[in-house]
Amino acid sequence: MRDRAPDFRWRLAVVSVLCASFAAGAAKPARVAHFEPDTDAAAAAALQGSTWVGGGGTWKVWIKQLDDEERLNFIERTTGLEIDPFAGRPDQPPAYHTVLLVLENQGSAGLSFNPQSCWLKTNRSEVLLPQGLADLSFNYRVTGRQLPVAYQAVQTALFERAVSIAPGERVSGLLVYDRVKIKTKRWNLGLRLVLPDGERAVFNAPFRRTDLKKKRTGKGS
Repeated sequence: MRDRAPDFRWRLAVVSVLCASFAAGAAKPARVAHFEPDTDAAAAAALQGSTWVGGGGTWKVWIKQLDDEERLNFIERTTGLEIDPFAGRPDQPPAYHTVLLVLENQGSAGLSFNPQSCWLKTNRSEVLLPQGLADLSFNYRVTGRQLPVAYQAVQTALFERAVSIAPGERVSGLLVYDRVKIKTKRWNLGLRLVLPDGERAVFNAPFRRTDLKKKRTGKGS
């Protein structure tokens, strides 16, 4: 009778190698592109640390990109609740770009801001609109679930609906966008305000992938 032990051991070894390969592939972290203010881009704004600051004669704006921890901190300070509807799984890369926007009316008449007119546009001609609780609720329903009721309290921390800014008033909130594709090199946040006379004021906050600067520096050295 033929001894089947060597054949069994060979098959077991193959299976072990395949399982180890799959485990290694599963453990490999997903690529994540990080972005910083693009100081090479033409922008009618000043950079204070990592915050774009600018404005016109009757208004001022501050724009700062936040990471996931900073987003949660802002939500907690604004609502008193440690809840982040946009948080992902710890083993997954961030799913969103988050921007903290502060607007101040320094004039004598009201200003209007609609977050749906605040576009994130990439160098690959991708245009993204800010995501709100209504978008999250739709995503939940697609998977047969309901948006947790507790998430509704987070709405006060977001720029989700059009707002009017009274003279002397300062407002702040988060703009949350789907994360751009991994090969994106640059993106620009284009802000539009409606002035009292009906004219639109435009403000651009450009960002670039952090490794672009390192590559240029390496070439020149």
